Amino acid sequence: MSSADAVPRPRSSLVPSTGQDRFFDYCLETYAPRCDPTGKLRGESLLWNSLEAAGVSEAGYEPFDAIRAAAGRDMTVFGVKWFRARLSWELYFYDPQREDRQITASALRRALAGVLDIRPRVRDTTRYFMYSFDLDAAALGDGQVPELNVYLQFHEGQGGHSYALREDACELRNTYRFHEPKREIEAILHQVQRSMWVDFTAVRVADIVLPELYECAKICVAKKRSADAIYYSGISIDQLRWFLHRFEYPHAVTSFVDRHRADFEHLMFDVGIDYRSRPDGSLEYPKTGYYSTL
Repeated sequence: MSSADAVPRPRSSLVPSTGQDRFFDYCLETYAPRCDPTGKLRGESLLWNSLEAAGVSEAGYEPFDAIRAAAGRDMTVFGVKWFRARLSWELYFYDPQREDRQITASALRRALAGVLDIRPRVRDTTRYFMYSFDLDAAALGDGQVPELNVYLQFHEGQGGHSYALREDACELRNTYRFHEPKREIEAILHQVQRSMWVDFTAVRVADIVLPELYECAKICVAKKRSADAIYYSGISIDQLRWFLHRFEYPHAVTSFVDRHRADFEHLMFDVGIDYRSRPDGSLEYPKTGYYSTL
């Protein structure tokens, strides 16, 4: 065997749809596919493409395989983040009624031992409905997860608070609320325009509440530690393509999605945009992301 033959080759990014596929948005709520999924691709193809675009080695795929094995197929939401010209990932686990004991934070921590060392511990008595953690090239290399994001739900209305939990600290990270865009535009605009991070004398609301993405199922407005954010849920593949080009994702990502447009037309997607004003008052978008399920 030659030395070239001994080097593991990246897996294909193309994962075909199956008759057993389930369709969830980034809140793990079900939706009906937009058209017949037969012969098309699963949303997880976007994850594998992003790993390839980021130059992740085959060994770096192992945590994602372990997560899917532990949580079950279609039960993990992934976000591909574009931040400081680098790709990274966030994995989300939902269980509002605490019915699935295999995906509690403590159970997943045990299941991933030896692959990912999730350092923070969450008490099983904490009434979270979701948690997540971030993975970047460094975390994939050393197998360390130093921080969990733990989410607590509002009493009424869809939304909640998230906390950053580390071994020695816990702090509030953000507060967010979902809205139906066609019925609650006034609430959306109210939340967007009440901002500590944006100078609306120099910024157009249309650069945040984007007309190209407004035709969607839900809009979420979040208040974070160093920016505000808006999320669009239930967008089409063409809206996703617009988003990826608008926010200048790597060519390996945009060209993949453009090339496989028809293969993803049955799916709905979700995207998020962090935004804030620069010192001169103009708007910047420090981080964006797109989501599907693994």
